Amino acid sequence: METFDSLKPQDQVSVTIWGPEDSRLYQSTNTGYHTVEEAVREAIANAGLEINPEDCVFEVRNDNTLVSHKYRFNAHGNLVLEV
Repeated sequence: METFDSLKPQDQVSVTIWGPEDSRLYQSTNTGYHTVEEAVREAIANAGLEINPEDCVFEVRNDNTLVSHKYRFNAHGNLVLEV
């Protein structure tokens, strides 16, 4: 059984980082991830932004399945699904 955050390494995954006031700060597309958190953390590292990740929303889209969800980091540093 797959969880909501599981990816396959062959999946093409797009990560968009949204900042305050819904401004798009960065977008990347890549493969090779096993989890959503892996994809988000790599996008943060590659973006080179000087902003607190807790202030951002991360839209993660599996371009193979066309499924996307939005995530946030909570105060404990855990990536959580935004509902």
